[in-house]
Amino acid sequence: MQQPRSVQELRQFLGMVTYYSRFIPDVSTITYPLRKLLCKNQKFYWNKKCQQASLKLKEEISSDRVLVPFDPELPVTLATDASPVGVAAILSHIVDNVEKPVAFASRSLTEAETNYSQLDREALAIIFGVSHFINYIYGRHFVLTTDNHRLSRIFHPKTGFPQMTSARLLRYASFLAGFDYTVKFRKGLENQNVDCLSRAPVNQNCIYADVSINDEIHQVCASAVFEISSENLTADAIIQETEKDQELAQIKRELLSSPVNSDYILDSGILFRNNRIVIPKTLQPTVLNELHSTHIRITKMKQLARRYCIWKNIDKDIENLVKSCKDCSSVKHSPAKAPLHHWDLPINNWDRIHIDYAGPFQGFHYLIVVDAKSRWVEIKVLQRSSNSEITMKLLNEIFATHGYPLVMVSDNASIFTNEEFKYFCCTNGIKQKFIAPGHPATNGLAERNVQTLKDKLKLMTSENLPIHLKLQRILFRYRATPLANGKSPAKMYLNRKIRIKLDAMFPHYEMKSEQKIKPRIRVIQVGERVRTKFFVNNKLIGNSELLLKNLVICITS
Repeated sequence: MQQPRSVQELRQFLGMVTYYSRFIPDVSTITYPLRKLLCKNQKFYWNKKCQQASLKLKEEISSDRVLVPFDPELPVTLATDASPVGVAAILSHIVDNVEKPVAFASRSLTEAETNYSQLDREALAIIFGVSHFINYIYGRHFVLTTDNHRLSRIFHPKTGFPQMTSARLLRYASFLAGFDYTVKFRKGLENQNVDCLSRAPVNQNCIYADVSINDEIHQVCASAVFEISSENLTADAIIQETEKDQELAQIKRELLSSPVNSDYILDSGILFRNNRIVIPKTLQPTVLNELHSTHIRITKMKQLARRYCIWKNIDKDIENLVKSCKDCSSVKHSPAKAPLHHWDLPINNWDRIHIDYAGPFQGFHYLIVVDAKSRWVEIKVLQRSSNSEITMKLLNEIFATHGYPLVMVSDNASIFTNEEFKYFCCTNGIKQKFIAPGHPATNGLAERNVQTLKDKLKLMTSENLPIHLKLQRILFRYRATPLANGKSPAKMYLNRKIRIKLDAMFPHYEMKSEQKIKPRIRVIQVGERVRTKFFVNNKLIGNSELLLKNLVICITS
């Protein structure tokens, strides 16, 4: 939300603050520098005190004093509003007859939407709010609040449509017919909270950190989302199931009773063979599902399995699982018609990167960046089509972690060939290379990863996950899976193997410190001059220097 640039915008902002003022302590003191600007004959000058007050108020409104977590047991209210520049919605709970917000949302209008009538803009705000918060309100009753009296009658679920109704409103009404709601009219003066957001909307061209409301819902339980049904894939569970497996239990007894020449090794109650865990029969389906969680192919699935586990006919079980997977069969591609363009292997990681855009696919656009040597992949997601400015911002986020490459390979899209992007590469010491027009295969690394991303997202369509969690799962498994050379992208890029859930099957060894750290002892002698500090309620109120008499203080740290 931008800072107010006029008295009118400041009044709108203070109106929103006043709406939630009962939850903000010392609100009159905080808003004093801002209210001074509203005085008659006062020149509108935004100084440092005004900026500090504005930031403090925004911090308070977004704090837990004002916001409450979503509770499906509490009544839900959705307030919407529209202005000539944007639409906004606020999802709220009614707690002890007091309206407390759960989340805020707004966006600017497109060029076409700015030509809508005010009635259509207000209706658009309702559709925006319902669509944005659909995961909170679908399947439960909610109160829809609007300050447009005509819409409160047109969209009322128990009244018919007027004979003369625009096609746009009919489409909106058919969409709302799938929801259980009650329309409530609220005067504009009582709707100042959402009115302020609609007049200071989020710019549509900004980069979305949270690309959908699903992110907000699943963020609290993100760790649980990554957990598959295989809760038993731990060392303790493998020990227990090994004891129940007659064949493996017999091998354990033989190893414990007498030292024999065997292909098996017993370590911490777990059987190993060739440094791989021997999986009991009861856990084999669970391990197979975990190996195939992101629908990798037979070869890569075998390579991943050979780093962690083993059992009789494991390769055959993997082949049968992949061949019987309907999702994998549905996205299988035809063989390549011609060999891909050959690029020399760079000397160092990140010397040459290949970039490309994918999409729109499933409602999103994706920037894909691939390291030519290690095959390390970075993916950024956008809700709308990109431009050079957004692309440079996304690349700067990636370069902040990996540094600038020597060479960047891309196609001839205007995003990569305009003067602004060329200047960006030149100032950062990046040499651009473009593929031959009409021959995307010459950028094979990026093109292949574009196709792989689309395949993985198709296979995960049935999983009700937000897009950023799907990408995390895809990237996490890809980076940990060995390539044709037997090494994973993580091993080649980070020079280490990253830990995945299958690593939880191995016994846990506690790390012990090689040497104990001796506490440092400081002795203050009598007659030394020392500086003292005085604290009251953990606050420093003063200090002084004095001469120590008849006292030895030992301080350990």
